[in-house]
Amino acid sequence: MAVAGLCACQPQPVRNTNRGVLHLSVEGDAQAPAQELDFDVGTVAVGLRRELTVRATNVGVDPMTVLGVSLATSGNGSWFVRDVSNPLAPGASVTAVVTFAPVGQGGQTTQVTFSHDADAAFPSLRLTGTGG
Repeated sequence: MAVAGLCACQPQPVRNTNRGVLHLSVEGDAQAPAQELDFDVGTVAVGLRRELTVRATNVGVDPMTVLGVSLATSGNGSWFVRDVSNPLAPGASVTAVVTFAPVGQGGQTTQVTFSHDADAAFPSLRLTGTGG
């Protein structure tokens, strides 16, 4: 008779169990937090830069972990982000600094996206700026 072995395995996570939700806001901006935001950083002279702070707040009822911040960029500008990862209790927040340093004139855009381990969608923020 065969004896079943024991396995010290982690069970697969069950989706729809983590109700952490991130809302984004731009510090110093009067816009209310929302899942999708647009923000214009204004005109920045070529060779200079402008930084802004994007705050991600867990407005859900469960803890979650921000896994990273990424950019999707178009145009001839330069966008940079200081990547962050951090566990967030309900009500807690983390910030990421986004820099716009245009290398040419004209309109530039980027999409800032926060990835996380909760079941909610990954929130993003569309940034526009003009190299002048």
